[in-house]
Amino acid sequence: MLKNLRLKFHFKALHNELNNRKPSKDRSAVTWKGAKSIGILFDANEPDHRKRILKYADELRKKGKQVRLLGYLSQQQEGEEFPFRTFSPKDQDWRYCPKSEEVREFMGQSFDLLFFLGLQSTLWSEYIAALSKAKLRVGPSTEHTYAYDLMIEVPEKAGLPGFITQMENLLGKTNTPYEAATAT
Repeated sequence: MLKNLRLKFHFKALHNELNNRKPSKDRSAVTWKGAKSIGILFDANEPDHRKRILKYADELRKKGKQVRLLGYLSQQQEGEEFPFRTFSPKDQDWRYCPKSEEVREFMGQSFDLLFFLGLQSTLWSEYIAALSKAKLRVGPSTEHTYAYDLMIEVPEKAGLPGFITQMENLLGKTNTPYEAATAT
């Protein structure tokens, strides 16, 4: 019962934040090729998942994109350092709203693209994505349509690589600039 009450206050706080925001001038069409800055939000609990995301971030950097990572750890791991910023449940208030400085800075960045790289959306990922200043937010399919501008659904067996491939394919097909046909 306490969890349900906390969830109710979570969604109320999120909707209040969304309603109090001025319409963002940052939201705009972004082409995959034209995107220069990318924020990647992910669950950093699984070592294999972390490795795959770090590898993907390196691939994006090799393509000339600026990439910033923010990983969620269900338990803060003392003494272990990561090549990305992290946050944990300790960085959330009693309503499950992330409140750490790392999260605030990440949400305040005007990324061209924000990716939540996971097969299932979470409370914290939806909160951060919804309040992000990114021009285009991409994540897994969820009933909370305020969280992402583009939602992707892939079979679970496709895993993270399948999600990334589908995401890049869709982004490559959307907002593509076309030239007018010339009359001959």
